[in-house]
Amino acid sequence: MGARVIKPQPPTAVGSSWLSGLHAVLETLRSRSGEARELWLSEDRRRARSPETGEMLRLARKTGVTVRFKTRQEIERLPGGGRQGAVLLVARTPSGDLEPFLGSLDEERRRALLLVALDQIEDPHNLGAVARAAANLGADGLLLCSHRASPVGPGAVRASAGAIQKIPVFTAANLASSIRRLKEKHGFWILGADQGGAPLWSAPISRPLLLVIGSEESGIRPLVKSLCDGLLSIPQAEGGVESLNASCAAAIVLYELARRQSLEGVHGKEGGR
Repeated sequence: MGARVIKPQPPTAVGSSWLSGLHAVLETLRSRSGEARELWLSEDRRRARSPETGEMLRLARKTGVTVRFKTRQEIERLPGGGRQGAVLLVARTPSGDLEPFLGSLDEERRRALLLVALDQIEDPHNLGAVARAAANLGADGLLLCSHRASPVGPGAVRASAGAIQKIPVFTAANLASSIRRLKEKHGFWILGADQGGAPLWSAPISRPLLLVIGSEESGIRPLVKSLCDGLLSIPQAEGGVESLNASCAAAIVLYELARRQSLEGVHGKEGGR
């Protein structure tokens, strides 16, 4: 029997990309359906009739996303096609603008905000993992650098298990300028995660709050660090490695901030200034 010939796939539209991973596909259909263009499912996944497949089909039909059934080989040949038999063609939409977002909130909501800034984190898996922690631990948005930083692409969405689709993402052409504006115009308290900072458990916190996470290679850049009102460190056991990676550090700090918020009800400027 001769080898089966697979027809070439149509090229991905400019400005679009293929997203794989069941959680990422499902969350995009739930939270960002306006970005979805086509859902491709494998024939064997359709025959298996799993709950995940049924939910993807329901969401696609509800939101008007085109559904196509393909062979596993056709799906796996796509860039980032994965091996779960489900991919979603999504349009790449630009990140939001932070100022209109802040302006849309009432005073009480603004005073309770928690944002997370990532200072030149280039690994999409780290970005995705930070986004997953942020979405699950009560952060209200992410602020990313526009240069030398991972974009919100398929890798980051997969790494976040789709959580990055549930949280607002903003981009700063100049992170230091954006931080300065948050401090001076909107009254944000700026805290940076840094090994030389005060122990996380005892450091003062206040809202609205911007938490800055630096890259694993060089940490928070000096200019950005100089704008912080305080630095936080995570106490570690003596026998541990030199430092935690960025996403682990972000998750620990965000958990402590959520714990403090729950216990103390921190709002406004009572906590730190």
